[in-house]
Amino acid sequence: MKTRITTLVTSSLLLALIGCTNIERSSARSSSGSALIATVSKQKSEIMALFDQWNDSLSTGNASSVGANYASDAILIPTVSNKIRRTPIERVDYFEHFLSKKPIGKIDKANVRVFGDIAINSGLYTFTFSGGTKVHARYTFVYRKQPDGKWLIIEHHSSKLPE
Repeated sequence: MKTRITTLVTSSLLLALIGCTNIERSSARSSSGSALIATVSKQKSEIMALFDQWNDSLSTGNASSVGANYASDAILIPTVSNKIRRTPIERVDYFEHFLSKKPIGKIDKANVRVFGDIAINSGLYTFTFSGGTKVHARYTFVYRKQPDGKWLIIEHHSSKLPE
C-alpha cells in the first residue's frame, strides 16, 4: 500500500512538473509572439510615417525637397503624367509641375508589408488641389533601407482610379 501511495505521489508530482514546463514554454512562445507583433507594428508605423514625410515635403512647394525622398536610381510612374521618371532631374521636373497645383495627399486605405530592408506601402489615396479639385488614385511606394538606416523610395507608382 505504501508503495502504491509513493508511486501515486511521484506520478502526480511528475505530471505537475510537466504541466509547469508546458506553461513556461507556452508563456515563452506567447512572449516572443507578442514581441514579434510589436516589432511588426513598429515597422508598419515607421513605413506609414514615410508617407507623412513625403506629403510634408509636398507642402514645402520645393520639388527638390520632394526629390530627396527618392533613391538616386528610383523609378517614378506618376499620377498626372504619362512619362516614367527615372532620374533625379526627371523626378524634380515632374514635381515642379505637380506642386504648382498645391497638392495635399491623404491615404484612404493602406497595406504595408516589410521584407527586411525592403518595404511596400500600397493602397488608395486622394489628392486635394488648390481650388478643391480632388484626384482619387491607387499607389505603391517601395522603399529600401539605406546603410545609414534611412528609408528611401526606390519605386513609386500612382494612377488615377478608373471612373
